[in-house]
Amino acid sequence: MTKLVVRQGPLSTKMYCAIGMVAVSWAHLEEVVSFCLSRLLGVEHVEFLTISANMQVKARLDSIKALAGQKLSSQAAAQTIELCEQAIQLSKERNRILHGSWLQGETPDVGIRLNYRAYGRVTYDSPEMSAKEIAIVASSMNEVGTRMMLNLQQLGLYDPRTPMKAPTPAAETPVSAAS
Repeated sequence: MTKLVVRQGPLSTKMYCAIGMVAVSWAHLEEVVSFCLSRLLGVEHVEFLTISANMQVKARLDSIKALAGQKLSSQAAAQTIELCEQAIQLSKERNRILHGSWLQGETPDVGIRLNYRAYGRVTYDSPEMSAKEIAIVASSMNEVGTRMMLNLQQLGLYDPRTPMKAPTPAAETPVSAAS
C-alpha cells in the first residue's frame, strides 16, 4: 500500500477550482436533461420546471430513455439512451467528487478523497485524484450536455436561434404502437 502524504489546512485553490468546475458543469447538465425531457414530452420548458425541479436526475434520465423508446426511431432512441447512460455514469463520479471528504495531498494539484461506508461495518479507502482528473470529469459532463442538445437539434426539437420556443413535432418518424 502506498503511503499518502496529507498536508495540513484547506485544499489548494487548484483543487477548489476543479471541484467547483464539476459542480457548475453538473448543474448545466441537469438543466440540459430537464430540457430534453420537456422537449420529448412536447411541453413548455418553463412550465415543466415545476415538475422536474422535484425529480431526481436519475428519474429524469430514466424518463428520457422510456420516452425515446416510445417516440423515436430505433436509431435515434439508441443514441438518446446511450447519452443518458453516460450521464448516469457521470452522476456517480459527480457524487464521489462533490460529496467526498477531501484532504490536501502532497502537492497543490492533488487531493485525497476519503470514502467510507458504514453498512454493517465501516469500510474506507482514500484514493488520490488530481485537479486535472477532476477537470476531465467536468469536461465530460459538458460534452454529454452538448451532445444531448445537438441530438435534440437533429430531432427538430431545439432551435438555438429560439431556444425557448415551443417544441415542434420531431423530425424523426415516431415508432407506432403496432410495430
